[in-house]
Amino acid sequence: MTVRSLALSVLCAAALAVAAAPPVQALPAQVRQDESLPFPSVGVAPTLTFSGRTDDVSLQIPVPQGLSPVALRGTLQVPAGSGQGWIDVLSDGRTLGRVDVPSGAPTVPVSLPLTGASIVENTARITLRSYLVPLDDQWCSYDWSEGSLAIVNGVVDFAGTEAQPTVLADFLPPALTRLSVYVPPEPNREEVAAALEIGAAITARYANQDAAVDLRALPAGQDLPTDPVGLLERQVVVSESDVNATTLSTSPAGVPVLTLSGNGDGLLNQSRLLTSDLAAVTVATTATAGSLDAAPAAAPSLTTLGDLGASALTATSTGRVQVRIGIDQTRLGRPSGPVRVHLIGNYTPLPDTQNGQITVTVGDTTLDQWPVDEDGRIDRWVEIPSNLMSRYTELVVTLQVAGAMACGSTQPVTLTLDPDGAVRSDAQVPPHPSGFQALPQGLMPIARVGLQEDTFDDARRAMSIVTGMQGLTATPFRPVLVDFDDAVNSDVPAILVAANGGLPDSVPLPLKVIGDDTVELVDLTGGGDPERVDIPGLQFGSLQAAWDAERDRMLLVATSTGTPESVDRILAWLDADRSRWSSLSGDALFQTGDRDPVQVTANQPAPETDETSDVVRGVLIAGGVLVLAGLLAAAALAIGLRRRSQR
Repeated sequence: MTVRSLALSVLCAAALAVAAAPPVQALPAQVRQDESLPFPSVGVAPTLTFSGRTDDVSLQIPVPQGLSPVALRGTLQVPAGSGQGWIDVLSDGRTLGRVDVPSGAPTVPVSLPLTGASIVENTARITLRSYLVPLDDQWCSYDWSEGSLAIVNGVVDFAGTEAQPTVLADFLPPALTRLSVYVPPEPNREEVAAALEIGAAITARYANQDAAVDLRALPAGQDLPTDPVGLLERQVVVSESDVNATTLSTSPAGVPVLTLSGNGDGLLNQSRLLTSDLAAVTVATTATAGSLDAAPAAAPSLTTLGDLGASALTATSTGRVQVRIGIDQTRLGRPSGPVRVHLIGNYTPLPDTQNGQITVTVGDTTLDQWPVDEDGRIDRWVEIPSNLMSRYTELVVTLQVAGAMACGSTQPVTLTLDPDGAVRSDAQVPPHPSGFQALPQGLMPIARVGLQEDTFDDARRAMSIVTGMQGLTATPFRPVLVDFDDAVNSDVPAILVAANGGLPDSVPLPLKVIGDDTVELVDLTGGGDPERVDIPGLQFGSLQAAWDAERDRMLLVATSTGTPESVDRILAWLDADRSRWSSLSGDALFQTGDRDPVQVTANQPAPETDETSDVVRGVLIAGGVLVLAGLLAAAALAIGLRRRSQR
C-alpha cells in the first residue's frame, strides 16, 4: 500500500514509540483453547498433492499469538501400485518427524507432527517431503507425474490459548475467520463508503484464507456491538464523528472492538490505517491517521511469471515431465488478450540413446512444440490467443522423452522454468470471456458503487458483492461509493444495487423483462440475436455481469422485478459456500420463488484472432436460453398452481 503522507498522533498517554502500551481494561483472558482449523482457514490448498516418486511441498502456516501448531491431520490418498513410502516433515533444516505410507490401502488417516516448527513473524514454515517406491521398483509401470500422494480434508491442530489484542498493531491476527463490520442502523454514505473499503481491503489481505466479512447494524442507541466472537473473529465499528480517530476498546460482551470514527475523507483514512503497513507500528490503543492514499494503480502491460504467483516452476520425472503455469487475469489487473509468455529455463540433456520433444499447450490446443537439443536450454516466446483465455488459464509445458529406457535404471529428467520470464498482455475490449468470467478483473483498479436506496439493506448487499468479487483475487480493487446516477452514467466500471428494480433503460442487462410478460436474454458483446420467452406474472431476482458497450466498461448489477428477497436469496446462496463465487460463469444468476439460483448464458462468439479474421469460431455456449426457458416454464407452472390453490 503506497503512503503519500501521514499525520499520525497518539491520543492516549503512551506515545507510539513506547514499546509497552497499557492494556485495554477488562479484555477476556481467552476465547478458545486447543483448536483445529481446516486447510482453507490457514491459507493451505484444500488438497495437498505430491507429484512423482519424490516431491517437496512447502507450506507457510499462520500462527496466531498464544497458539502453536502441533499437527497436520487429514486423509492420505495413496496411488495404486505403490510399495514402500514415507513423508518427512522439515522446518528450518530440521526434521520434525517421519510418517510411513502404508501399501495396499487407497486411503488412510495421517497425522504429521508440527511441534517444534520454526516460527518467524507469526508464520510456521514447513516442508513436506514425500518418498514413494512402486512395487518391485517397476517405475515404468506407473505414471505419477500428474500426482501421487495427496492429503484431503486436512486440518491444522493448535495448542494454547488465542491472545486477544491489546494494541492496534495486534488487532488483525495472521489468520482470520470472520470480520464483522458494524454501522448504525441507518448509516450515512460516509459510513457505508468506509465499510465497503474495509471489506475489500480485509478480503484482499486474507484472499488465500477462508475469511468472511459481513456488515451488521449496531443495536439501536448503542455505540458498541453486544455479539460474542469465536476463534480468530474480530469486530470493527464505523461511525461518523467530528473527531478522526481509531480506538481499541471493549464491548459489553468483553470483546475487543476497533472503532473507526471521523467524517468525509477523515473516516476513509481511519479505515485505510487498518490494513496499512503503518498499523504494525501502532502500539497504542488510540491513533489518528492523516492522508493515506491507497488507490490501486492501473496494471502494467509487462510483468513476470513470478509476479503472477508462479514461483515453483520445476518438476522431475522419468519419461514425461510437466510444469504448469497459471495465467491469472485478476493478477494481470484487467481483461486481457492475447497474452505472450517468455519461457526461459532448462532441462536435463538427454543421452544419445534418447530424444524428445517439448510441447506447450492450453487445454487441448497446442501453442508450440520443438525438439530437444543437447544444450538443454529453453528461450522461447509463446502466445495465448484471446479465444483460449479465461479468468484463470493454465499453460502446460511438457517434455516427452522417447528412445531406449529401462525400468529402474533410466535417469529422471528435470524441467525448470524461470519465474522472471516476461508476460506481455493487452486489454481485451470487449472482454473474453465475458460475463462473470470477466470479473473481478473487469472492475479493476477502481469500481464505483451505486445504491439505488441509501439503506442498510442495500449497503449489506453491496458488501456481499464487493467481498465476493475481491475474494477471487489477492489483487486489490477499490470500491468507491457514489450517487446512483453517477455510477450509472460514469465511464468507470460499476457495481449497481437496485434490489427493488426500476433500473434506467440506459443500463444494459443480458437478462431483462420486455413489456409485462416477455423475458429476454441477449449477448451484450454483439453476438447472436436476442432470445425471448413469454411468462405471465413471473417475478425474479438476478445478479448480472453486463458489458456496457457504450462506455466500454463492465457492470455488476443486482436487481429484481420488485422482489428484493430474491436478490437476498442469491447473495445468501453465494456466501453460504464462498467457492460458488469463483464458479460463476455465464451472464446472469437467476432466482425465482423458492428455487436455488441458476446461471444462464447468452450466445457468445469467440473473439477473432489473426488466423480467423474472416470467420467466427462458433459459439461458446449455445444452450443457455434453453436452460432459462425450462426454468421459466417451471416457474410459470408454480405460479399457476399457487393461483388455483388460492381460489
